[in-house]
Amino acid sequence: MIKPVATLLAAVAFAAAEPPPGYELKWADEFDGTQLDPGKWKLWLPGRRRDAINTADAISVADGKLVITTYTEGGKHYTGMISSEGIFEPSFGYYEARIRWQDAPATWSVFWSISDLMLLPDMGPHIGNVAASGNEVDFVEHREVDEQGKRMAGKANFTLHWDGYAAHRNGSGFVTPDLGLDEGFHTYGCEWSETGYRFFIDGKMLWETRGPVSRRPQMMVLSTEVESKLWSWSIPEGGYGDRVSSKVRFTVDYVRYYMK
Repeated sequence: MIKPVATLLAAVAFAAAEPPPGYELKWADEFDGTQLDPGKWKLWLPGRRRDAINTADAISVADGKLVITTYTEGGKHYTGMISSEGIFEPSFGYYEARIRWQDAPATWSVFWSISDLMLLPDMGPHIGNVAASGNEVDFVEHREVDEQGKRMAGKANFTLHWDGYAAHRNGSGFVTPDLGLDEGFHTYGCEWSETGYRFFIDGKMLWETRGPVSRRPQMMVLSTEVESKLWSWSIPEGGYGDRVSSKVRFTVDYVRYYMK
């Protein structure tokens, strides 16, 4: 059963987020170095994906921030994805990231978690059994405009996907009110418990679910996708500018994971 929170909030100034009571910090990346920490992340799914090419050149770490830049050079579009696959794959807990969005038409950026079994074409023998097969939990995803070109920049999505991405696919989701999320950094959190998921922005819970719930270890992912005429309108004529001039930047101040 999907249960939206009754007190959907207007665009107000939120207090800094904190984990729910009883949680302790177990893992974090504050992005304090000058390059991606290979003990925590790796470039994920490099090469052609949708209407762009995933490349390490799109990933940078400086001034305490991770930045994924989406850009256009030589008539091709480039972006990046990183994951903790095979390095750190937790399950129940509280996940949190402090993020600034700078998306553009035909792009969307996401902080999410996914089971390795979701990557199989048919999910193996576990269709209908999310506990065994896992799911995709989009802790938060953001786009500049929707599929009709309507402005969405001040809002965010929370989404769950399960039973794969083909014939048996299932899912549910929630779109926040306009909270001014296109201005500055905001903190996004998700509590994944044995009974469901609760989604937070700047410490305020906006949506919760009561299953289905994965019981599998799952990797964390930070990504920007590019696909024209799908979920976020069309690629602008001329693209996004080169790697230096592009303003399409997914900036992450930190990622933290807490356990009870």
